[in-house]
Amino acid sequence: MALADHEKRELEEIEQRLFAEDPKFAAKLTKPSVLAFLSGRTVRLLGGLLVYLCGLLVVIAGVSWSSVAVIALGAVVCAGVFAGLVFQTWRSHRE
Repeated sequence: MALADHEKRELEEIEQRLFAEDPKFAAKLTKPSVLAFLSGRTVRLLGGLLVYLCGLLVVIAGVSWSSVAVIALGAVVCAGVFAGLVFQTWRSHRE
């Protein structure tokens, strides 16, 4: 749904006032984020990869400390990421 002409003018006036009042803040808002160029699916995949790597680090820490509980925690995190990936793939093919 497109904006009416008067709404566009009002938004432009607000933008101009923002630049006049606080140029540093306005520059931060107009600067695109790194994640803005990535799709939501890519961001979720990168997040899952990061959680999986953290799980592997927990497993390695558990092995170095000889702690079965820490190893099990890391294994659960890694398996959870894998299960989430399988579930997302299954759900996307189902739709």
